[in-house]
Amino acid sequence: MAIVPIPYLWINPGRRAPAAYFRRGRVTVRIRDAAGKPLTPGDSGFLAAFEATRDRFSAEPAWPATATPAPGSLAALIVAYRSSPEYLSRAPGTRANYDESLNPLRDRFGVLAVATMPRAFVFKLRDDYATKNGVATPRRANAIVGVLRLLLAWGVNRGWRADNPAASPGQLQTGPGLATWTPAEFAAFMACDKVGEPIRRAAALGYYTGQRKQDCLAITKAARAEGGIEFMPAKTKRSTGKKLWIPEAPELTRVLDAAPATDAVTLLTRQDGRPWKKYHFTHAFAAAVKLAGLPEGHGFHGLRKAMSANLATSGATDSEIDALVYHADPKMTRMYRADADQKTLARAGMAKLAKGEK
Repeated sequence: MAIVPIPYLWINPGRRAPAAYFRRGRVTVRIRDAAGKPLTPGDSGFLAAFEATRDRFSAEPAWPATATPAPGSLAALIVAYRSSPEYLSRAPGTRANYDESLNPLRDRFGVLAVATMPRAFVFKLRDDYATKNGVATPRRANAIVGVLRLLLAWGVNRGWRADNPAASPGQLQTGPGLATWTPAEFAAFMACDKVGEPIRRAAALGYYTGQRKQDCLAITKAARAEGGIEFMPAKTKRSTGKKLWIPEAPELTRVLDAAPATDAVTLLTRQDGRPWKKYHFTHAFAAAVKLAGLPEGHGFHGLRKAMSANLATSGATDSEIDALVYHADPKMTRMYRADADQKTLARAGMAKLAKGEK
């Protein structure tokens, strides 16, 4: 069975038996069922109980409500930043990602003075977060340094200090990154008997629309109209407020029409017919990828990359790619176009070479 790490889940091996806890910041809570019986991964109802515990305590700040940060401290800067338009205007998912780094910065280093924070601290922080339980975690290290850099840049512009000690620290190598799914890999995933129907349905929606995970999970059944799917992506809503309409590919129509009938308003649902929670879906999808035998790095976002790559390879213009798979940064569209053009030119050049050798 595939083992997928779950954020904020802490397993205490114990002397007699392991114990499972929700652990975030200064909050540590044992996972129990409705009757109070302790649960561990593998027990029936464990994931539901863990999610309920997480939802109950995640909204509560790990930093004590009575603790007033000292003026000029890192904790005070975090409080000020979280009240700023720059932070509040971010999408909820983006703020949640920032908070995964802001909370430990506040809890572990909140007493540090911003004005005298040395650059050496930034590299010490990165080194500390580069491993966890003996396992390399370079993305975790890069993420917390990146959020610290953003936080201090915000502070520099408001007089907290004159320079940003976290500027340009360099990134730790993280490996190949998120892979772009090939048509053959997608076909193998969809044909795998170990991958359940709800996950295959989600993969089809991601592959044939090229939309982000959070948007796919939010698309409603009512969005299907006039041979396409019309909805408002979260990032587009913040920037232009315009809806996006995507023609429904025949294979996607077949998958969606064959889905079990449920009372859920969303197109994507779990096995029990209820809408997915982003956290639960992320780990269920990762487990399915492993069960299907795909190489490491094949995440849901790779389906979006596949759509862009397939469009570019098929000869779609930059404008056509942007109309279907909107990228806030035009460089992303140009990158896919350049990759497709390079392959086309390489094939043409090789064909001429072969012709000249005859």
